[in-house]
Amino acid sequence: MNELPTFNTAENGQTSFNWHERNRRRRTDRLFFCHLMDGTIADPIALQATAWRQELGLKGKTIADHISLVGLGDHDGLPEGLVELAHHIGSMIVAKPFDVSFDRLCAFGGGALVLRNSDGNPSLQEFWRNLTAVISDSPLKLFLTKSIEPHVTLLRDKVGVPKIRERAIEPISWT
Repeated sequence: MNELPTFNTAENGQTSFNWHERNRRRRTDRLFFCHLMDGTIADPIALQATAWRQELGLKGKTIADHISLVGLGDHDGLPEGLVELAHHIGSMIVAKPFDVSFDRLCAFGGGALVLRNSDGNPSLQEFWRNLTAVISDSPLKLFLTKSIEPHVTLLRDKVGVPKIRERAIEPISWT
């Protein structure tokens, strides 16, 4: 507890201190590294996500436009200095084109319906490990969240998605 507490007075006049008030605020800005897909890839995936949403009776807007790679935390407001640092670190990453494939539809935490790969996408995993190593050797290391398996989030539905069992799908692949 390095911060000062907040001071409250209840309607009955009783006073209290709250050491955790700041932690109760909802953090609304998630910062993460991802691979943005161009429309020739993202559009067909979004159409398929819409079909799965209807088939599975899910709610939620489709958001299939990137592969999530490395999380840098949830923030209360977008920290410009952190964004600039992440942009600088990201600009140092160089990679040759590689094949990506997703052949599993499953539920992740937070009601996320995602695409993942049963063999781990070896080339994508190598890229992900290299990216994580560069971040781990930088000031961004302090912001690294738990490890994220590279995946494509299709939509979020906190009620319906947790009931979805993982299943094989026709592979969705590109370079």
